[in-house]
Amino acid sequence: MDVWIFFTPVLKVLLYLVGLAVVGTKLFSLHFSKYQSIDNLEYCNLLFQKSCLYGLIISVGMIFSIAGNLGGEFLSILDPMILELALTSKAGYATIFAFIGFILTFISTRHEVVSLKVLGWLGIGFVLLSFISTGHSQKSGILAQILLLFHLICVAFWLGSFIPLHNMCSSAKTSNLHVIAHRFGILAVFYLVVLIISGSLFAYILMNEVSLLFSTSYGNAFLIKMSLVSLLLSFGALNKFKNVPLIKNEPTVGSIQLKKSIRIEMFIALLILSLTSILTTSMTLPMGG
Repeated sequence: MDVWIFFTPVLKVLLYLVGLAVVGTKLFSLHFSKYQSIDNLEYCNLLFQKSCLYGLIISVGMIFSIAGNLGGEFLSILDPMILELALTSKAGYATIFAFIGFILTFISTRHEVVSLKVLGWLGIGFVLLSFISTGHSQKSGILAQILLLFHLICVAFWLGSFIPLHNMCSSAKTSNLHVIAHRFGILAVFYLVVLIISGSLFAYILMNEVSLLFSTSYGNAFLIKMSLVSLLLSFGALNKFKNVPLIKNEPTVGSIQLKKSIRIEMFIALLILSLTSILTTSMTLPMGG
């Protein structure tokens, strides 16, 4: 049914959002927990829990979407045989991995027990596995999947830090914000190098020829995505060299400027994830790859 042509990419975008939020918030806490205030730590924990719960709901929605696509009718989502086919498909397995990952990460937030924290990282692994076990990377071999894994971890660190940093911009404790934003800028250099290298190699494996970027619809969409990524990186550079130093000298003004910049970055990131969803669900690789 045509309705699934719309719902599948939308659900995919939402799954990207919550998945990256879960992984990114975990990485943000790993790097910056000792510099955060109690209020911000509690905010990150609540964000983590909510993202996991939303992830569980969206994962169930994805299963129904897969069944709807297989059956071709809306009521296909209620057919046990079609649901079984959906669950045992590659996309179904990927969604199950995501569902398991969200459950494990949510459980890990309930109590301060070391074993549960390990369970949380295991859950993160399942969430990441769900992204590399289907789509173009799965068809392109293990190297493509490894590159995509590194790429996703870097993307999660970058995008997953937006909401915690945005929340800190509203806090009166600007000293914490400056320390974390400054350290984020330092770590971001490493993450961005890995992101660009892994992303470029991954794209080359998928398309094989640079000319296909300009001669195919997939390549054109990919170029638009890269343009948006470049714009996002430009805002990151603006934050590092202007807004973050401004926080130290003029805390109120600097916090406001950083908050505005993060809002724009979040909007650009949404456009990038939407394009990614279209590339992976609605477009085929050039040359039928």
